[in-house]
Amino acid sequence: DGTLAREHSIPVGLEPVAVAARNSNEVWVVNHLSDSVSVVDVTSTPPRVTRTLLVGDEPRDIVFAGTNNSRAFVTTA
Repeated sequence: DGTLAREHSIPVGLEPVAVAARNSNEVWVVNHLSDSVSVVDVTSTPPRVTRTLLVGDEPRDIVFAGTNNSRAFVTTA
């Protein structure tokens, strides 16, 4: 009927503030208070965090660039 419905809840770090899809298999979640980025495999059942990257003090956002989004740029405080 066109409405949104939650399919899964995936535990990530503290205070997630941004999310970006790197490709159709993977999304990265920026965790402000954890000073980290959680890499989530959305093709697994259920989706799960496959890696946690420590990125510096108070990350805020993330963008991808390069061939096949091979580079991630994270802004921090």
